[in-house]
Amino acid sequence: MTARKTATRRKTASKKTTRKTAKKSARKAAKKRGRSARERARTAVDDALGRLEKQVPKNLKKSVREFRKNLRDMQRQMDKAQAEREARWKKREHQLRRDAARLLDRLEKAVAPPASKGSRKKAARKKSTRKKA
Repeated sequence: MTARKTATRRKTASKKTTRKTAKKSARKAAKKRGRSARERARTAVDDALGRLEKQVPKNLKKSVREFRKNLRDMQRQMDKAQAEREARWKKREHQLRRDAARLLDRLEKAVAPPASKGSRKKAARKKSTRKKA
């Protein structure tokens, strides 16, 4: 083969690998963008412990593996507790908003100017019919 053909083939091959690498890195970047800081930190710690497990002697590998498992379990428990806390908070917040709206309605009725006598009788009749039903 001539030097020119060889150089052309190298360029083409390098372009393909560059494109593949660019696509792969773009996918990784998009995937990383979607994760929270907590997830990124958790993954980084887990990866580091995995590398450590490979580097330590055999008698310590079991300890590192158990540590990773316990750490994952603890993180799972913390996530569950946080989700429960947020659910309780939302429930209480919703109840407080509802109570505040109810109190505001009562206050508006108390402050509102007195209605004419005719409209009072209509309101009284409506209430009395509601009670009977």
